[in-house]
Amino acid sequence: MIRSAWPWVLPGALLLVVFNVASMLLPVAVGRFVDTVITPAAAGAGADGIGPALTGWSAVFVALYAAIHLGYRFGGRLGWFGVQRAQYELSQAVLGRVLDERGMAGTVRAPGVLLSLATADVHRTCLALYVTVYPPGEAVGLVVAAGVLFWVHPALGVGVIVALPVVLLLMHAAARTLRRRSGAEQAGLADAAAAAADLVAGYRVIRGLHAQDTAAARYRGVSRAALRATLAARAARAGFDAVSAATAHAFAAVVVIAAAVPAFEGRISPGQLVTVAGVAVTLIGPLDSLVGALGSFWAVSQASAARVLDLTATPSQPAAAGTAVPAGHRTGRVLGFERLGLADGVTLDAVVPVGGFVVLELPQSAQAALSGFLTLRAVPSSGRVTFAGRAVHEYRPALLRERLLVAPRAPGVLAGTVLDNVRATGAAPAAAGTARTALAVAGFDAAELPDGYDTVLGDGGRELSGGQRQRIALARSVAADPEVLVLIEPTTSVDAVTEHRVATRLREHRAGRTTLVLTAAPAFRAVADPVVMTDEGTKADA
Repeated sequence: MIRSAWPWVLPGALLLVVFNVASMLLPVAVGRFVDTVITPAAAGAGADGIGPALTGWSAVFVALYAAIHLGYRFGGRLGWFGVQRAQYELSQAVLGRVLDERGMAGTVRAPGVLLSLATADVHRTCLALYVTVYPPGEAVGLVVAAGVLFWVHPALGVGVIVALPVVLLLMHAAARTLRRRSGAEQAGLADAAAAAADLVAGYRVIRGLHAQDTAAARYRGVSRAALRATLAARAARAGFDAVSAATAHAFAAVVVIAAAVPAFEGRISPGQLVTVAGVAVTLIGPLDSLVGALGSFWAVSQASAARVLDLTATPSQPAAAGTAVPAGHRTGRVLGFERLGLADGVTLDAVVPVGGFVVLELPQSAQAALSGFLTLRAVPSSGRVTFAGRAVHEYRPALLRERLLVAPRAPGVLAGTVLDNVRATGAAPAAAGTARTALAVAGFDAAELPDGYDTVLGDGGRELSGGQRQRIALARSVAADPEVLVLIEPTTSVDAVTEHRVATRLREHRAGRTTLVLTAAPAFRAVADPVVMTDEGTKADA
């Protein structure tokens, strides 16, 4: 990530080096101004005696202030742009991994967790770039400050050189608690986001079961755990900031007190004492920022980076590791189930012929298992599923999905009009006419909504009934017009009359193309070619 942002981070860091060096040299110029202009003037020197020094140091002030202003302004801008650019690129990499056609192995991550990773964790990970932008200039500024103090008095310079590394190491060690609590905070926030997303998505079912109180209690527990983790992380951050600020101020005070002794003894001039005081005050900012960047920013970014790396390093789903290209159909078969072991002891032997409209009746658990095999989310433990005579998991996922579409069981409705939802079939939207025809096939009449198919829906389509959302999702699958379409209980939320109309129209519209419907609905069984029926614990042949 740092390598990718170097075209902006490097010049930004160099400009901030200029800013910090100029900031440390400004007290030197002030001190010399005191010794060469103020002190002689107080002793009675005339304008002719101090005029050249006044002009020269005034020009130095202008140059230093210009360097301070331009260095900080444009160095900060370039660094900020590098951080934003890296955040964009990292978020795209995370989204690319989430949307990879080969999926992810292991436990399925909730949408809320993935959302938190792609947003909050990516943002916090990119805070590490600030460590490459600001600290180099601050470190150079501290070295320059040590050199200035050594020039004023060797003991001051040596003392600062010895004390600075000790202070930085102690503050870095003090950040351990912050790093640990930041990781716990991010994990808690991700869990809360996941629980909230699941609660909202399943609220209708929860309300139907009268389980609102139980669901709310579960979310409350997760949310309060996240709150405790957040408060603990904030307390650690506040404590760390307080200690680092106090340390920086105490360090500056010690430097000034140490310089006061030789000043009273006449070993350093008044201007040099002013220089030491100015450098000591200027030291506070870089020292506090350097410790803070290495501590808080680095701690927070490392906690989130570990979560991002865990996601990006997750191996692909083994079922989606194939590379074969689907060829033409063999022996009239398009889909085949060869002694396929499903859930609850169901074994399936069946063939779906090319152009057939087949209804397969399975228990719900067996439907879910078969859907997982067809969508390459799992590899059968016994038997196999074939497409055009070859096991489906041997094909490249993107190429297989271009020809074999398994419509999601849960209807998804996007923000936009009804027509836009149905047209959303891929990279190139389906034609409006195709979408209208698909809606008619799905039994969705324009008269059902106030603005017909141009009615604007919110994300999730919660203003619609369950049957309307289900038919919009069905229409989208029909509009996609795949070579093989697999539907899973496509009409569970509609009445019997509408279900019969949908089954008839779908059968007519899909004539010549292959359709497999997993359902026990009588309307689909009435129009199907073969009907494959199974009972739990039995073997089905067709």
